Amino acid sequence: MAKVLHRQIGPLTGAVPVDKIACALGVSEVRQEALDGCEGILLTDRTRSVGKILVNSGRGAQAARFGIAHELGHFLLERHVLGLAGTFTCSLTDMRETRIARLHERQEVEANTFAIGLLVPDDQLAPYLKEQPDIRSAMELRAKLDISLEAATRCLVDRHEEPIAAVWTVDGKIRYAVRCDKFPWLTRKKGDLISSLTRTASALAKGSSGITSMSEVPAAAWTSADIPELFEQVRVGHNGHALTLLWATLPDTDEEAGDAD
Repeated sequence: MAKVLHRQIGPLTGAVPVDKIACALGVSEVRQEALDGCEGILLTDRTRSVGKILVNSGRGAQAARFGIAHELGHFLLERHVLGLAGTFTCSLTDMRETRIARLHERQEVEANTFAIGLLVPDDQLAPYLKEQPDIRSAMELRAKLDISLEAATRCLVDRHEEPIAAVWTVDGKIRYAVRCDKFPWLTRKKGDLISSLTRTASALAKGSSGITSMSEVPAAAWTSADIPELFEQVRVGHNGHALTLLWATLPDTDEEAGDAD
């Protein structure tokens, strides 16, 4: 649906005007206010004839833009089941949802997927997908499209051809992680301390902010999968926060091995 919208809108330069798009599609009001315990609310009727969107302004303009796009996804995806009193109320966890399981979780995944697709048009993303995975690409995408670094990173992970994953940590503990389908499962989960074998642990120990190069680390630092190589890059931010980008080299499949022979 996001792709269809962009074909109708035509080429854009810079940030996608998500509030104007929402209003053009039947949302009568888009508001931003400081909310406590809630990131976004969509008020609409069963037929989606009209809607109103309220998003949290407390986490900054970029997060608010994502919230608008997320709630617009609920509005346009008519099979999404409304909550009480014709509303969708979305938490910060919902805005990060990547699992596809129960109905609510599936709806949040779909709304997040739509939001990313709307805020990051294919033609503006394409140049970054031709480059080797790099946190700097996500930072450039963030500045170009006025989205959060988190959203830009997740977009690269979802659409890059290389097997990559991203991990967000604070004080050496995992906040959450995303990976593409080709990337192996990560050994550690939310709340776990990262391994001392990781470049992230070394960078945090130094206490200086900045971005490291992409360098090889033992695969066991992040996964129990048997893979030939694993590379890691980390951006150390403020107050113990860090973003880690992982890039795996996968074993040759039997088919690839046969082609080589």
